[in-house]
Amino acid sequence: MLIEAPYVPVQDAPVVMARVQQRQKTRPDPAELVTRALALLALLAPVGAWAQLSSSPIPDFTATALTGGKVSAVQLIGQPTILIVTPSTDAAKDTRLWAEALRKNVNQSGVRIRDVLAIDLPFFMSEEDAIGRAKEKIPARYHDQTWILNESSLEIAFNIPRDSAKAFVFVLDTQGKVIARVEGEPNDAKLSEVKKAVRSTK
Repeated sequence: MLIEAPYVPVQDAPVVMARVQQRQKTRPDPAELVTRALALLALLAPVGAWAQLSSSPIPDFTATALTGGKVSAVQLIGQPTILIVTPSTDAAKDTRLWAEALRKNVNQSGVRIRDVLAIDLPFFMSEEDAIGRAKEKIPARYHDQTWILNESSLEIAFNIPRDSAKAFVFVLDTQGKVIARVEGEPNDAKLSEVKKAVRSTK
């Protein structure tokens, strides 16, 4: 049985061919489709999701405590740690709220809390000047728990936007691996996530 093709007038043939060619040109490339799918999945992922959670230990860094002593990432190994990272002076309010909320709601007998001021010092300000200013704002009992970090290794490794106006809170297990991450001002949901992560280390 023969099936006749639909009749296309000769004068309309160029138009039909143009439409076919246009469809072929606009057909997405398979690689592009994969890229779009991954981007969509990223948008649909939970807010707290992070590619580096539980994947690798905290990167090596050297900081200075407000007491003047040098500290490093090695000192975060061996005990669960809550790390509050302050990437800018605008994030100081978030950090203060987190410090108050954590020290009020988390039992510190099994976890330590450290504040890291990850700031890029201007050329005219020394680390000693920064420590002096920080001491004026932070109670003396927290000076050994507050570190000045004048390098970007931690921000890069933790994917923290430079000069972000938000504080970032990380929960590290005993091996220094990140098992939870929240950002911005504390609230019940974020605090609950942090406490849950701390409990999981016991």
